[in-house]
Amino acid sequence: MNQIPDVLYADRESTTWLILGASRGIGLEFVSQLLARGERIIATVREPWASHASALWGQAGSDHGRCQMYICDILSEDSIIKFVSQLMGIRNLKIDYVVISAGVLRYPNRATELSFDEFAFHLHTNTIGPIICAQKLLQTNIPIGTITFMSSDSGSHGNFREMEDGFAAYAASKSALNMAIRHMAAELKRKDDDTIILAMHPGEVATDMANIHVTWEVHGIITPQESVSKMVDVIQSKGIQHSGTFWTYENKPYVW
Repeated sequence: MNQIPDVLYADRESTTWLILGASRGIGLEFVSQLLARGERIIATVREPWASHASALWGQAGSDHGRCQMYICDILSEDSIIKFVSQLMGIRNLKIDYVVISAGVLRYPNRATELSFDEFAFHLHTNTIGPIICAQKLLQTNIPIGTITFMSSDSGSHGNFREMEDGFAAYAASKSALNMAIRHMAAELKRKDDDTIILAMHPGEVATDMANIHVTWEVHGIITPQESVSKMVDVIQSKGIQHSGTFWTYENKPYVW
C-alpha cells in the first residue's frame, strides 16, 4: 500500500484495531462490527488470492478506506516481519487493540493417531505464529494498548474436557498458547510496559472451522455476531490490572 489515509493516523478520535486473521469467521466478523462502530481497522489475510477472503476485500473497499488490508502469513516469520515493517512505516500510528484471531482445527487430531506434521501444523498456526506476531509488534516503537489472543476452553488445564475426542493437537496448541500468553504478560510487567495481554474464549461459535461432526453434544452454540459483539465489550473493559488473564465472551474469568 503506497498511501495511508489520514483516518488511520493516531491524532484522530476513533480507535485503531489490528485484526490478524480477518478473512473469515471470527476475524471477519470483528472487521464488520468495528466498521459499523466507526473504528479504524488494519486487517490481515494470509494470501491475497484466497477465495474465502473475498468478503473482506469488499469490506476493505467500503467506508472510505477505514479498513486497510495487508498480507501476513503467520506460518512464515519472513511474512510476519515484512508486515510489521510495513506498519512501522505508517506515520503517527497508534494501535489501540490487537486481536490475533488466526487459528486452525483439523479434525480429528487424536494423540494416538496424529502425524508429526499434523501436530506441528496446529502448533505453528495456533501457538507459534500468534506469539511471534505479538512479539514482533511489541519490539517496535508503535504504541499498543491491548493484545488479545483467541484461545479456547479446550486449552484449559483446570477444566479438562475429556469428552473432546479428536482434539488432542488443537487443545495442546491452545494450552501452549495460554502458557506463552501468561509469560508474555509477566515479562511486560517486569519491563514496566503497560500493554495489556489477554486470552479470550469466544464461545462455541458457529463458523466454518467448527463445521465438524463430533461424537458429543455441543451446548450453547452462538453466532459469530453474538460472540464478537460481546468480546469487543470485554476487551475494551480490561485495564493493566487484567493483563495475563483469561476471559470468556460473557466477561467471565476462565480457569487456565
